[in-house]
Amino acid sequence: MLSCIAALPFLTGCVVGQQPGRGQVHHLREPTMDAAYWLYLPEGYDQRPPGDLRTRYPLVVTFHGMKPFDDDGKQIREWQQEADRYGFVVCAPTLRVAAFSAPLPLEDPNNAALKRDEQATLAILDEVNRIADVDPNKVLATSWSYGGYVAHFMFNRHPERFTCLAVKQSNFNADILEPANVPRYRDRKIGIFYTENDFKICRRESHQAAEWYARQGFDLTFAVFEKQGHERTPGVAAEFFARVIGAEPKTPPIELARMQVIPQPVPHGPDGTPPPAANFAPPPAANAPPRPINADVVPRSDGSSMRTAPRSPSTPATGRAAVLRSTPVPPPESSLRVGTDRRPPDGAVRIKIDPMNGAAPLVVRYSAIVPEWMRTHATATWFENGVPLSNGLNGQTVLDDPGQHAIELLVTARDGRDYRATTTVAVTGAQGPR
Repeated sequence: MLSCIAALPFLTGCVVGQQPGRGQVHHLREPTMDAAYWLYLPEGYDQRPPGDLRTRYPLVVTFHGMKPFDDDGKQIREWQQEADRYGFVVCAPTLRVAAFSAPLPLEDPNNAALKRDEQATLAILDEVNRIADVDPNKVLATSWSYGGYVAHFMFNRHPERFTCLAVKQSNFNADILEPANVPRYRDRKIGIFYTENDFKICRRESHQAAEWYARQGFDLTFAVFEKQGHERTPGVAAEFFARVIGAEPKTPPIELARMQVIPQPVPHGPDGTPPPAANFAPPPAANAPPRPINADVVPRSDGSSMRTAPRSPSTPATGRAAVLRSTPVPPPESSLRVGTDRRPPDGAVRIKIDPMNGAAPLVVRYSAIVPEWMRTHATATWFENGVPLSNGLNGQTVLDDPGQHAIELLVTARDGRDYRATTTVAVTGAQGPR
């Protein structure tokens, strides 16, 4: 436990890299339990004709990670763009169990803070149904990091309150679930998603979650995303929700288009069949240019992957995983020729930045180009103008101030040698009204 806690200050996903939405943000309290929560009403929510009760919005309930690295306020900021894109109302309850002193892993289903959060969440759901035009038949549960314990717990204990579940880089423990409840919600769709460079406990428990749901016979979608760390990826859950309930995006899901699923051994169900492969090619947005046809990623015998021929959009993915973008992806850049001493020469470690310039606030994604052997035997630390930014091979940040921003990468190899690379991002003044 101590080693896990020690790693938490270096979470790469603590920063909310997603830009704010155009809807309404409210910080509220449910009166019967004095339970705090955030509520986001998407763009256009208040533009309906007076008395129009025909529109009921899907409700996303997002359970936050461990404080102070995450909280309900960060979750409501993270989800605003996706809420505007798909027309979701978003609710983020304040959780007591996700405190810094919380047990890791969470093993006791009778934990006092967890039970209090259970009752508070139910009261908040009742309150939101009273004060907002939400559809009680489209309640979509999600989580990030430590909030996964609560999301799985709530979905298991109160399946009648939720439509489906999609967790991202989230914790899981079957010990806090009630197996006798499974028949009540086995027909619900489940999404388990995590990233290649996520923390070990999150990768392990996410895979355990996928195995558990597969064994129980759920309709499971399972995917691991290439290269990213413990980052915020609301677009993954949002697109999954949209597919489940039939929502269409108003704008193209750009974040999702940049992500790619990697081949991964998939859990098998009770009859020995694997769950469906993740098929995340986004549906075209209104007035958006047509997208290319998807291609499947299937493993080669040597462990690498290949793309099959394009398939019809009406044909479901049949490989072990599917790609998020169908345009050809170049192989990783080779940063050196490894010599017999397996040590890279000076300048071999490089930085890839996207974009290199733009108007504030500028969302910047950064990644390290390092030798393959170094990817699993070195530590990487990122700095912005000399201030520590994150660790891991990749991440993202938001540059709010105009000017030149020096992005520096420090890689410490297993033998203690340090390798550095620096690049500059140019940020201009803030954009005018859109």
